[in-house]
Amino acid sequence: MNRKKNLGILYRYELIKILKNKVAILTFLILFAYTFIQGEFEIRGNVDLSEWEMYKTLNDRVIDNTLLSELVSVSDGSGHIINDNNKAYEDLGYLVQDITGYGVSYDDLDESTLYAAREKTIAEAHELAHLTKEEELFWQERENTLGKPFVYHDTVITSGVLEGISNYMIMLLIIIATGLSSVFAMETQRKTDPMIRASLNGCKELYFAKVLAGMSYIIVCTLTLLSTYYLYIGIRWGLDGISSPIQIYRPYSQMNLSVVQLSGILIMLTLSGSALISSFALFISNTTRNSLASMAVIIGTHLALFALPTMIPYSLRTLSQFLSLLPATLVSSRLVYEFRLVRLGRFLYCYQAAPILYLILTAIFTIAGYSVYKRHEIRSN
Repeated sequence: MNRKKNLGILYRYELIKILKNKVAILTFLILFAYTFIQGEFEIRGNVDLSEWEMYKTLNDRVIDNTLLSELVSVSDGSGHIINDNNKAYEDLGYLVQDITGYGVSYDDLDESTLYAAREKTIAEAHELAHLTKEEELFWQERENTLGKPFVYHDTVITSGVLEGISNYMIMLLIIIATGLSSVFAMETQRKTDPMIRASLNGCKELYFAKVLAGMSYIIVCTLTLLSTYYLYIGIRWGLDGISSPIQIYRPYSQMNLSVVQLSGILIMLTLSGSALISSFALFISNTTRNSLASMAVIIGTHLALFALPTMIPYSLRTLSQFLSLLPATLVSSRLVYEFRLVRLGRFLYCYQAAPILYLILTAIFTIAGYSVYKRHEIRSN
């Protein structure tokens, strides 16, 4: 037998073992069914459908003095809509309140004060993030590329498209924990690895077959869930408004992106992040050789990395920025509020730098895992 062909054979063998894991497959099927439920209630749960039809009447109007004066005329002094017949202005009111601040009087609301309030908040965010002068200049140049005044569109679909994907990091974590935690533990318990390595297949071929099988399983699962979710949204509700600028949903962003572009970025980060988390999960499974311990470490680490960035001050920039780039934190529409840039020859946005970081960390976990695997197999013999 040609030794070079063994990796493909082992890959199929390892993939079949994952697919025969009943807990992993059942978990995936439950989450697959949930994508339809989420696709329904991500929209229906956020808005009364009759009100949504009213919201649409203001779509594609410029947020200028004319529209703002209409909003003031149908709302009280704090921006609350007075009459249910004017529900069309409610979503617009939420956007204006997000910019001006909740409870702020509408007595002096006009185009200049609205956009001035936005710029003031952005300047405060820059100061809080400890941006350099070069970064501030960079963002000022990006700000100048934005089309203002902004063109309004209701955010019902936008919210479902952008916020729905955030849930998939948790779903991905569950799939990884159930699908990959036993990849190495199972062979230790059954003692089948030494039998395979005693044939024409070496330690290296077997290790990388396990890694490739685990990663490809997770990536395919992630792609399946995401494509199903977006297909359901598109078929059931339509995709009206996804070409709108992201400032209609995240008004303080200075990135010149549309909703559909940001959605594509989130999908890309989810897929590249799934490879990183998979490599970490396989490393932990390889190190502990215990399924339950692996699941606990994988889930616990993700939750810790989700919470930790809020505890690290921005003044500790290197650590704080590193943590903010990890999938647990970054995969969210709020990434457009990450004003800190990464210089790699030129300035990179957070979503441009993150996949590079993920690739490096994936390589580190994979290489370190191989070292652990070799030592373990030598001892076990």
